[in-house]
Amino acid sequence: MQNSFMFGVSVGESFAEYILWDGSKTIAAKRAYLSRENLKNSLQQFVSAHKDKVIAKTFVSLRISERLMDYKLSGAVAHVTTEGFENWLELRGCSGSALTSEELHFSVRERIQASGQVLQPLANEELEGIAAKLELMKIKKVCLHFLHATINPAHEKQAQDFFQSKNIEVFIPEKTENQDEVTRWRKNALNATISSLFQDLKKDLVEALKDTVTEDKIYFIGAEGEVFQNENHKRVGSLFASYSALGFQYQDAKTDVLHLGLEDFVLISPQSWSEIWESPWGKVENRSLKIRQLAVQPTQGLELNDFKHFDFNQRTEGWEPGPMSFGRGQKPTLMDLWTENAKLNKLDGLQDRMIPAGIQKFKNSLLTLIKASYDRNLETATVIKELQSLGMQKIVMESLMHRQNKKVKVTGPLADLFANGFKKDPNASFDNEDFAEARAVIAIGSKAKV
Repeated sequence: MQNSFMFGVSVGESFAEYILWDGSKTIAAKRAYLSRENLKNSLQQFVSAHKDKVIAKTFVSLRISERLMDYKLSGAVAHVTTEGFENWLELRGCSGSALTSEELHFSVRERIQASGQVLQPLANEELEGIAAKLELMKIKKVCLHFLHATINPAHEKQAQDFFQSKNIEVFIPEKTENQDEVTRWRKNALNATISSLFQDLKKDLVEALKDTVTEDKIYFIGAEGEVFQNENHKRVGSLFASYSALGFQYQDAKTDVLHLGLEDFVLISPQSWSEIWESPWGKVENRSLKIRQLAVQPTQGLELNDFKHFDFNQRTEGWEPGPMSFGRGQKPTLMDLWTENAKLNKLDGLQDRMIPAGIQKFKNSLLTLIKASYDRNLETATVIKELQSLGMQKIVMESLMHRQNKKVKVTGPLADLFANGFKKDPNASFDNEDFAEARAVIAIGSKAKV
């Protein structure tokens, strides 16, 4: 009888990890740099190279960054709310752009009291008028936000059935114990808004794996460690899945997890939960393990502070276009400080990505900053070494100050790069095996009820 394998996929903004797992160890693994490799094609190449392996199940996490979501929000979504509550999504701490345009806000005269008693019945004639407008505008998604629908969902169900009969995809808030309508509605709006992006990624995954595993054996990981396939109310939670999975792995070990990834540096507290996501669009209901983004990130920019000393600024450049040393970036970043480090050059997904012209461009940018600094005679090598030390100190100190547990497990592709900073910390230990996110996705997915 032929052995079967698990396949783990962790997709981020700029990188994706794939691993083939036999139940006890990694058989094969790959990291794809998505600005240089298409997700679908890189997946196909990976599975084709191991087509002799029978994949029983595939577990996937999709961690799409807030920056990517901000410019890839997936098309127009209509919002139908109880009359008088059309602007609730913009209430309380919404500092970013609106989730939908004003012309796609619709209200209906319906009202259910907090007791569940129907005060104003919902008339289908009002829904007919909205549906006609949506057809003219070619809108195929609608969010329903009715006051007190968690107590009495009769109107919500009536409207859901009506719009579905018109072949319109309907999004309704997930039923939870949360009584805050604003955070619940905002989560529902985000689930709808990112749905096309989610579906596009899912389509690429299914197409790439079609000769290896059937769609019904592909599962997505949620923020609470659960698995799902087509439930549209789970999509926001899935954005936190890989980090939650890393935390769940160490939940019984009473240790925090410091993940030093290529895209993010995060501190995960496996015994602590967060109920709210402070998103760019305001507070969003989302239950996940407590995840702290560190003040210093892999693509944190470099600058001169008010005293003309070198420091890190408040902006992360991301991998689009990426660090200067990779050829396309225009601003120096933390990652550029290690471009001549052999450990970084050996990382899967980064080999041969750094180019001599990019490295020289980074050094030239440092020279320009040196001329404007407190000491024009500084050597470039000295500045690089001091900034490496400063970055390491900031990461170590923040992880120490904000741990929920005494111990910390350091994981991620850049863990080895910063290992020296933890030499004096007796409570720090390292996961020396690469592809921590994809391994965690498999570990948690295989334990979940499917």
